Amino acid sequence: MSAQDNESGARADSATSSTSALKWAAIGILALLAIYGWHGKTSAEGELSALQGEVASLRKAVDDAAQVRKSSQDEIDRLKAAETDALRQVEEGKADVSTAMSKVSELDNKANALAKENTDLKAQLASAAEEAKAKLSAASEETSKVNALLETANKARADAEAAAATLRGEADGLKAQLSALQKDLDAAKASAANAPVTPPAPPAAPASPAP
Repeated sequence: MSAQDNESGARADSATSSTSALKWAAIGILALLAIYGWHGKTSAEGELSALQGEVASLRKAVDDAAQVRKSSQDEIDRLKAAETDALRQVEEGKADVSTAMSKVSELDNKANALAKENTDLKAQLASAAEEAKAKLSAASEETSKVNALLETANKARADAEAAAATLRGEADGLKAQLSALQKDLDAAKASAANAPVTPPAPPAAPASPAP
């Protein structure tokens, strides 16, 4: 009976010792966990602070990227607007070139028409020059004939004037002679009126015919 009690007491002491050992082991583990948790908390707080710094850096990087993206988008919009304006200017330039080419073609047609007209005018001018030359030659011949006729007429006029002067001289002489004869006639009439009347002489005997 006492041996059983001793064995039971030993088992109880052994159980108590085991329980105490487990308790202290648990306390040690909890202490270690607490120390580890404190270190972990401190480390976690450091990591959290670092992470917050990284988050702030990332946010700043995101903001910078957004600003860069906005600037890039603005630049893209500006380039698109510039491209649109350039395309519009190109289209306007094409229209201007088309208009210019149309005007050039029109001017070419006008130039060709003017060149043909100029050629025709040159031909007409050459023909008119030849005709004028022929007319001038004919006119020169006519002028020569007229000059010859005029010279002949002038000579005839001079001869007529000389003849007229001669005739006037002869007429003056005849007038003088007529005046002298009129004076002689008047004197004869006066003498006849004052002279005595004498009978007329007897008629002469007829002449004998020759034997």
